[in-house]
Parts: sequence; structure tokens; C-alpha cells
Amino acid sequence: MTSTVEPRQARTDDARPSAVTPATPSAAGPAPESGAKRSGRGLEIAYVAAFFTLYVALLTPVVSTLALKIDALSSDSARAGNLALVTGVGAFFAFVANPLAGALSDRTTSRLGMRRPWLLWGSLLGAVGLLTVAFAPSIAVVVVGWAIAQAAFNGTQAALQALLPDQVPEHRRARVSGYLGMAQNVAPLVGVALAYVFTAAHLNQAWMFVIPTLLGLAGVLVLVAVLRDRHLTKGEAGPFRLGAFLKGFWVSPRKHPDFGWAFAGRFLLLFAFASYNTYQVYYLLDRFGFDDATALSWQLRLMVVNALCLVVAATIGGALSDRTGRRKVFVVTSTVLAAAGLVVFAVAQSPNVLYGASVLFGAGLGTYFAVDLALVTDVLPNRETEAAKNMGVFNIANALPQSLAPAVAPAFLAIGGGDNYVALFVVAAVIAALGAVSTLFIRGAR
Repeated sequence: MTSTVEPRQARTDDARPSAVTPATPSAAGPAPESGAKRSGRGLEIAYVAAFFTLYVALLTPVVSTLALKIDALSSDSARAGNLALVTGVGAFFAFVANPLAGALSDRTTSRLGMRRPWLLWGSLLGAVGLLTVAFAPSIAVVVVGWAIAQAAFNGTQAALQALLPDQVPEHRRARVSGYLGMAQNVAPLVGVALAYVFTAAHLNQAWMFVIPTLLGLAGVLVLVAVLRDRHLTKGEAGPFRLGAFLKGFWVSPRKHPDFGWAFAGRFLLLFAFASYNTYQVYYLLDRFGFDDATALSWQLRLMVVNALCLVVAATIGGALSDRTGRRKVFVVTSTVLAAAGLVVFAVAQSPNVLYGASVLFGAGLGTYFAVDLALVTDVLPNRETEAAKNMGVFNIANALPQSLAPAVAPAFLAIGGGDNYVALFVVAAVIAALGAVSTLFIRGAR
């Protein structure tokens, strides 16, 4: 059962009341929206820059440098399991921290404002976590550092996302949201490029973490400095009820089957994507015998191809879907394309073949992410009163696979004696295809 939350008025620091819906469930109800949007070009530039630099810090280890760090601390037989341990623990902390920090941010009554404390302390603590990973002498220390970084930076991320309704007028939100999306997709490219430069120059491996960390910290601190944050009084925040907060995450699949099928489709595709993304560096090292610098060079090339195809496919697929009013056919087709890309990755014996796999994978993901959110919006339960809360529930399908996939992947890699990427990627392709099948059961969208 979903819960109905009554909106409450509150005042910002300019004492003008209005309402907003939070990104996560809260026992206190939706946090109010700032009545006076302060978004100017300077703030928007600082906002997008902070988003970009935070994701440089957070995503570079996810797609590349964390695998290299663990490789340096592990034997060949233990590294896959160690990577699964580190990423699984970190993703669990991210999964918990993001919605919890979002809800608590909506209730923060600090003199600094509602979002600024989470931006400030989250970025500082996240930097401590990443620097701990950079200089970690053992896998155990890497686990601790990465868990701190994931929890802290995901708390920062929750506050960052809340700034869109807080600070940006409705008539500019789509444009700013588009800039944020581009920043998020370009960030890992920059991070991997930096990692390649440091590796090719034979610099200490720690620099692959230190520079992205400093970039992320600087970007967020600049935003904190220019942000005119909202303020909430203790009376306006109201009492916090843990039971109501936890209950808000449950949406019954029996009462809302279309939402359940859409959730399953997203979960399965992201599970397949995480299975590939987590082990991409090891795949390049093992399958083609690359050294670290060459593997990073190829990863960067494939990411560029993937990103270009993703942007083109998202633009075309989204426009065609809006024009025809159809969602399911695009979601199914895109999922099949991504599955085909995974199969090509599985069987490729020449690195040049990977370009074709990246084209398929990028086209599939681009079309999927352009259309799937619209499909979910079409079948969202109680979207007039609980849209943001239920979208927060749907976002669990993004976070949970990042915990589960790295934990399950070593079992498939171990088939036949170890490093069985054919088994891993073929299973991932089948899981992605099952996501396409689940979409066919949705009745409330065309």
C-alpha cells in the first residue's frame, strides 16, 4: 500500500511560502518549494559544474580506477571476488544513504539551510573516503574507504537533486535538467581520460583518485559558497516517524501491476549493465592481454563511442516516442539492442569488434533511458498526489542492481575454471532480454 502525504506550507529565507514534493518519502510530508526561485545564470553554472565534478569523483572509480586499485592489491584468482566485495558493500551504502539523506535534508533546520549542510559535509566526508581508497594498503581498508565515499557522496547527490525544484523556475527546469544529464554522462569520460594520462605517464596510482576527488570537492564547495539556500523551522519540519517513512517505500505490485512490471524491467536491464560495467577493465586485461594503460585507452574509446550513440539514440527515440505516443515498442527494442551488444562483447576475439558492441549497447541504453521514464510516468500510481515519492521507489531499481550484480558475477566468471566472460555476458544478455519480456505485460501504456 502506498501512503498519502498531506502537503504543508513552509517559508524560505525570503519568507514567501509555497509547496514542493520531495524526492523521497518522509513521515513529515512533502517539503515546501521555494516561492522565489533564485536561479540565475551564475547559480545554474555552479550547479551544473558541481554535478559534473561530483560525478567525476564518484563514477571514475566505479567504471575504472577501483578495479585497477583492487588488481594491485589482489592475486589474479582473488581480484574478481575482492572487486565484488568492495563494490557490493559500497553500493549497499549508496542504496541506503541516498533516500535517507534526501528525506532528512527535507527536514533539516540548520542555520546553513536545508541543503547546504548535506552538500558541505557530504562532499568533505566523501573526499576522505576516496583518499582512504587511494592510499589503502589492503582490501579491507578499500572496503571501508569506498563505503564511506559511497554513503557520503550519495547524501551529497540527494541534496544536489533537490536543488532543481528548490532553485530553478519551472520554465527552465527541463533545460537545466538536460545540462545535468549531459554532465553526468561526460563525467566518467573525463575521469577515465585522467586515469589513462596518469597511468601512461607511470605516475603513482593514487593520483587517479586524488585529482578526481579534488575536482569533486572544489565543484561542490563553490556551489555551497554561492547558494542562497532555503530554511525550515523546527515547527514546520514536524515530528519524524520511522514507521511511516519506511512504509512509504512499499508500492503493492498486486494493486499496481503495471508499475511492478516497469520496475522489474528497469531492475533487470540495470542488473545486466552493472554485470558488464563492473568487470569491463578486467575483461580488457584478460581477453586481449592489455597492460593497464592500454586497457584504459580502449575503455576510453569505447566509452566515447557508447556516449555518442547514447545521445543520438536518446534524441531520436525520445522524439519518435513522443510523436507516436508509443512507449513499449521502444523500450523492448532498446533492451534487445543492449542484450545484443552484450553478446558481441561475450564472443569478441578482436578489440576492433568491441566498437560494434559499443554501438549496439549505447544505442540500446540511449533509447531505453529516453523512453522508459516516460513509460513509468504513464503507469505511476497516484501520480497526482505521490508522484515524487513513487519515483523515489522506482529509483531503487537503479541502485539495487549495483549491489547484487557484483556479488553474483563471480559465480559465472568461475565457470570452467575462472575468467569466463562469455558466461557472464551471455547471462547478462539473457537477463536484459527478460527485462524486455516484463515490459510486454504492461497494460497501461502503448
